[in-house]
Amino acid sequence: MRHHRLVLLAATGAVALAAAAPALAHDEVKSTSPSDGGRASTSVRKVTVTFEEAFRRGTLKVTGPGGAVVSKGSGGRDPRKASRLKVRLKGSLAKGRYTAQWRITAADGDAQDGTFHFRLR
Repeated sequence: MRHHRLVLLAATGAVALAAAAPALAHDEVKSTSPSDGGRASTSVRKVTVTFEEAFRRGTLKVTGPGGAVVSKGSGGRDPRKASRLKVRLKGSLAKGRYTAQWRITAADGDAQDGTFHFRLR
């Protein structure tokens, strides 16, 4: 009888852990444009980050060589695709290394952030 209780307890614990796993998962970046570590022409006009899943809200800021902010506004969730952040870039851009910083509030309420880099040639 005691053996059956232990088996039942172990099975119940395994089910509870399996059910909690999705709540612990975080939204992953699916792609960026320009690509992380990639090169693009100075004619780039927007930067996007696409996630595996939809999120509640987010911001995206792009800085250029020397640290100057080159994005217009704070970016935000693309109304046509709830899993994508996008921001437009200001005027003419210099050649060099750019940094895109993003922050989202995931569907489960957790805040996530990250960065990626690209070069303009």
